[in-house]
Amino acid sequence: MTAITSAAQAPRLYRGVSPSERRAQRREQLLEAGLEVFGTSGYADSSIRAISAAAELNSRYFYESFSSREELLYCVYTRIVQEIASEVITVTAQAETIEEQARAGLRAAWTVATEDRRKAKVIAVEVLGVSERLERSRQQNMHAFADILVRNSRSVTPPGLKRRLDPVLTARSLMGAVVEVQIDWVNGDVDASVEEIVEHFTRIFTVVAGAAVEDRTPPRGQRKGQK
Repeated sequence: MTAITSAAQAPRLYRGVSPSERRAQRREQLLEAGLEVFGTSGYADSSIRAISAAAELNSRYFYESFSSREELLYCVYTRIVQEIASEVITVTAQAETIEEQARAGLRAAWTVATEDRRKAKVIAVEVLGVSERLERSRQQNMHAFADILVRNSRSVTPPGLKRRLDPVLTARSLMGAVVEVQIDWVNGDVDASVEEIVEHFTRIFTVVAGAAVEDRTPPRGQRKGQK
């Protein structure tokens, strides 16, 4: 292949940026615009024209990356959940007790979602009832976070303890409670700070974790030094 042929086949650059890079940039602009529009105006009141305008792009570029508003919402939602999961996994890996795990994980999750209230609105409210795909994804993600909770609790629980509560059902129940309170918080139905909510659920997680396993404390009168 000659140098001339290679040059002819190489992608044309516009201001030093290749076509694939420009498409990636436009997709990123649309994702950011989707977060802004869905997280402020809401999904129901959004339009492809409004999203494209927020991205400072012609509407025709929307379909270059997304087939519909629902697909864009799905991608925005998924990216937020992935960010939360990454933070939760990182901070809980360093914890040594159930209480430390609960506090660190809850604080990480709520911080990501609430430092930018648009994210909280998207994951807690705007995805509800939009499509079967989003409902299925929401359910799967809640189960995935419950699985993280189960794995974390097992990593710090002494071996051999007899379980009195099913760990999966317990974790899913706890995650369901967190999700419902998050919805109330976004809607302004909970008059509590994020830190108060984190501490509230930390206590609940810790108490439930203790109740989930058999108490091996010897009965009174049979403790060490007693007959």
